[in-house]
Parts: sequence; C-alpha cells; structure tokens
Amino acid sequence: MAHPPDAVRRRRELDLLRIFACLVQFPFHTAKVFDFDPAYHVKSAVASGAMDLFAAFAHVWRMPLFFFIAGFAAATALSSRRSFPFVVDRFVRLLPPFVVGLLLFAPAIKYLERLGGIDLRPSGLRPVEVPFTLDYVDFYYRFFTRLNQFTWSHLWFLAYLLLFSLIFTWAIRRIALAYDRWPGHGGWLVLPGLALAAAEVLLRPRFGDLPNLFGDFANLAIETVFFFMGAIVSRQPRIEAVLTVRPLLLLGLGLGSFGFYYLGEAAFGPWALGARGLAAWCLVLGLLGLGRRLTRRETAFDRYMGEASLPLYVLHHLPVVAIAFVLVPLDLPLWVKAAAICFGSAAVTFAAYHLVIRPYGPVRFLFGLKPRRHRPAPGMNVHSGVRTQSGGKVQSGSKVQAARE
Repeated sequence: MAHPPDAVRRRRELDLLRIFACLVQFPFHTAKVFDFDPAYHVKSAVASGAMDLFAAFAHVWRMPLFFFIAGFAAATALSSRRSFPFVVDRFVRLLPPFVVGLLLFAPAIKYLERLGGIDLRPSGLRPVEVPFTLDYVDFYYRFFTRLNQFTWSHLWFLAYLLLFSLIFTWAIRRIALAYDRWPGHGGWLVLPGLALAAAEVLLRPRFGDLPNLFGDFANLAIETVFFFMGAIVSRQPRIEAVLTVRPLLLLGLGLGSFGFYYLGEAAFGPWALGARGLAAWCLVLGLLGLGRRLTRRETAFDRYMGEASLPLYVLHHLPVVAIAFVLVPLDLPLWVKAAAICFGSAAVTFAAYHLVIRPYGPVRFLFGLKPRRHRPAPGMNVHSGVRTQSGGKVQSGSKVQAARE
C-alpha cells in the first residue's frame, strides 16, 4: 500500500478501546479504596483480596493502553498534518482541561485525603504527625504554594501527554511518513515486550510507581515505549494483520504473565516485575487485535462516549474520592460500599458531563471538546449537498457536511 487509508476509514476499534478504558476508571479507582496498597487518597480499614487483584490487573494495562492509542492517533494525524499545527491542536485540546482539573478538582481530592488522615505527597506516602485542622480556603492557597501539599492526582496523564506531544512530535512525524516502509517481521512484537520487561526490572524498584514527573523515570520510560509503539503499529499494516489473527493468544500470554507477576512478586522480588512489563505489552496488543475483530457498526452510544471520554476522565476521580470519604467509615458491608462508590461516582460524573459540559460551548472548550455542531436541516441531503423537494425535483444548495453529536 503506497498511502495509508486513514482518510478513508475511521479507526473504530480505537474509539471502542478508549471508551472501554475510560469506563474501567470507575471500578479501578473504587478498587483502590479497598486494595492492599496504602498509597491512595481514601483507604478502607478493611481490605479485599479480590479488589487488590482487580486493581493490580487493571493498573498493568490501563494507562499503557491510553498511551498506545495516543501514539497511534498522533502518527495518524501527523501523516497528513505538519508538526506545528499538530502541537497547537494538542495544547488546545489538553491544556484547558488540565488547568481546570488542577483548579477545581485536584485541591478538593487532596483536602479530602488530608481530612481522612492520609498524606500522599509527590515524594510518596508520609506518616501523619499532627491532626489536620485547616479550612478549605486556607488549604486551597497552600495547595498551590507548597509542593508538599500539591497533587495532580489522575491529571498526570494529561501532563505527560502534553510533554510527549511537545518533545516527540518530530520523531512521530518521521514515523508517520514512513507508512509500510519497514519490514513487518515479528521483532516489532517481541522486542518492545523485552524492553518493557527490562525497564520494569531495572527502573521500577528504584523509582517506584508514583507519577510525579521529576523522579518518575520508570513510568516515563514505559509510557514512552507504548507511545512510540502505538505510532509504529499505526504505520505497519502487516503488524496489525498479525494482531487480528492472534488476539486471544496475546491476551492469554498477557494473563499468564500477569499471574506470574502477581503471585510471584513475593517469591522472586524485582525479577517478577519483568512479567509485569510483558503482561502490559501482550494485553495491549491483544486488546487492539480483539478490537479489530469485534468492531461493530457505530451506535449513538459510541458517538456519545467517543466525545465524552476526555471530560469523563477529568471529572470522574473527585466523585469517587468524595463518595468513598463519606461511605468508608460507615458500618456497611464492603461490597455495598464498593457498589455505591462505583455506580454513584459514575452517575454523578455522567450527569455533570451531560448537563453542565456537553451543551455549552465555552465549557466544552474548557474540557477539551470542539464546538457543538448542529444537525442538517430536514430535507437536506448531506452527501450530495442538494435539497430534495416533495415533487421529486432537485434544487442546488450549498454543500453540507455530516455533523456528529
């Protein structure tokens, strides 16, 4: 193929995977309340092994999938656009929701964290020495003036993606213009997995798992691999063909590697982390291949969620933390609390998006959405740009493009 088919066919499987990863955020962050890891904004005194298993499993592939899709989309965009307009578009799309999230949501998350007796700093979890007595106004000022009070919580993904868009655009454009010019051998599937396993073994024990940017060399290295491999796979149709044929095998390898990592970490120590890197790579590739095989016709739900994914990501974490802060101290069964946190936060998040963000142009811009377009007038043929009258005659009109909600 001399030219990529990007302008001809929308990559529906990527939209579906992005929607899937977005919806997983609700049960994942709910599980973090009840897992064995103490480094979270709200923690239950009673932990659950099932919740710990689910949180660990989702954590392995969730953010790598986001970065893989981002690299895939970046290379696709740069195949037909120059670098500067691409960077401007990414900043216009990502910077406003990042700033809005830092101003409105991150301080509230940190405040609830401190009220709950937890102090998760950029350098890691710290013991609480004195009771927290600040009111929210005083704390809000300290949040932005003292680094040890600051957290960007889940918004780190937007910060990292902005950074990648700035420093990697030239390289991704070179990849984008080399469509189907490289050998499509199996090394593209094997070598990244080995690189990720090595990064986990060598970097994770030293730098940890906290996305604080200044000392987060493990996550930076791993997410960079996924970002670039998303771009490379988007330019190599032969690699995608292999993924489409063997998605269940890849998912099986990913599950097996995750099982070895989860069960063997206590026995093998840092060496088990290599299986985590392999698991992440195999699961992401398997999900991509499965998505290509299971792609269905676009529905109204797909169109709605395709647009809503970024605002929902920005919005979702505060409702999870706030509802957990209220419910965790109550004398209720663990699974009742978990269900209420998961479904309650989803209801609040979707309501906020649908009622406050989606209908209004200025708010849409602040959450990374383009202006809402209007549907064509009744009787307008959106494909040919002509209006058909009741008598069957055709009257010329201006060209109208199909608009998506």
